[in-house]
Amino acid sequence: MDKSSRRLAALFVIGIAALFPPLLGMFNRPGSFLGFPILPLYLFAAWGVLILVSWLLERGGES
Repeated sequence: MDKSSRRLAALFVIGIAALFPPLLGMFNRPGSFLGFPILPLYLFAAWGVLILVSWLLERGGES
């Protein structure tokens, strides 16, 4: 297993942990941040960060 594969596997585990239901329960509360409900904001932010980091990891492997 090369270095890139190990990094992507670690990112997968981090992604599972970030979207694990007990952690999501911390963000499932009334209120908003800049007018956005907290839970959907967290879900889309975590999803976007995971995609961005995976893209950066794959892009770094090309050089």
